[in-house]
Amino acid sequence: MVYHYHRFIEQRLQDAHLVHLCNQAQKAGQTTAIFTRSGSETRRISRLLETLKIGAIPLHCDLSLSARAAALDKLRRKECHAIVTTDIAAASLGGDPVPKVDRIINLSLTWKMTPPKYGQRISNVLDDDSGSGQVITFFTQYDVEFYMRLEYYLAVRLAEYAVDDMDVVMSYQEKVEEAILEDPSLRAPNYLWGGSRQLIRLWENNQWLD
Repeated sequence: MVYHYHRFIEQRLQDAHLVHLCNQAQKAGQTTAIFTRSGSETRRISRLLETLKIGAIPLHCDLSLSARAAALDKLRRKECHAIVTTDIAAASLGGDPVPKVDRIINLSLTWKMTPPKYGQRISNVLDDDSGSGQVITFFTQYDVEFYMRLEYYLAVRLAEYAVDDMDVVMSYQEKVEEAILEDPSLRAPNYLWGGSRQLIRLWENNQWLD
């Protein structure tokens, strides 16, 4: 069984929420696949996680087949607990397939996120035989249009993923900010997409399904 969730996050706190969930999974011995919108974002997120002591490997199209195989072998042996990738890189492309993971986090929403793409991510990398596989889709105030479109296509309202302790998330926010001060290239780019207040109100009131 697969459990599907969303997490509506203020953009400035997105990295902190990601670090929090990945740290929880690592402590529990679970693995996570994080899907991003680009190779550059894949590299940024993996470096941020490594900086904050979370074992993560980037998987992008610039990797050679041997480097890809070595990275995936680390995930199989659980020498790292997170893989950061794009849809294209997650496809085998003649190389090793991505090992099945316990949780998928859709970090970045774009217009390309359709039900077939959503389903492909699950079938490619999620261990849905465990009975507890999770798919968590992050979206910010700037992604509401894309998220509404995804829910409309899926014809279902995804359950909200509850965070137990926001104080913990805020403590990770401080660590993220400290890491960015040390290395400004870890700062998230500002993606300003469709996030008007009117769209947010429609989504919150469930009126977009009418």
